[in-house]
Amino acid sequence: MARRSTKSPNPIKKWWRSKHEFHFQAYTWLTILSLGIALYAFIQLFFLDYAQEASDRMITLSWVGLIGGSIALFFFAPEFFYFYDKKQTLSEILELDSRAEVMRRRKDAERAADLLGKSFQSRLKGLYERMGIDVPKRYSKLSSPSDDAPMGSSEEE
Repeated sequence: MARRSTKSPNPIKKWWRSKHEFHFQAYTWLTILSLGIALYAFIQLFFLDYAQEASDRMITLSWVGLIGGSIALFFFAPEFFYFYDKKQTLSEILELDSRAEVMRRRKDAERAADLLGKSFQSRLKGLYERMGIDVPKRYSKLSSPSDDAPMGSSEEE
């Protein structure tokens, strides 16, 4: 019998897959950078009379920025919004007070936390401990965030 041989992923793809906890931050910054470049080039070309005052090289550079930023945004923005949706889902679950509701949405919360990285996993573990829910084995080694200073808030508020 002939078996289908699967190629092992190249080293760059292996490295990227191993760094899954940094994907959200990377896609966030790449989306912001792409949007900034495309928006800056668009404003330069169409609103500031830049085309009349600048040299041909600068106009070409602005077109490259506009097209390159738009193409990059086409690829990075959907991934960013996918991760952002997972972050919003997890944030909603972390704000719940009902143990039954947390248990019902547990699978979504764990999937989102695994996708977003260790800091979100530890926040989910803290919620599980606070609610008296069994913590999965893969989260047992994580440290729980302190209840004194929740993430995302400051002492001045």
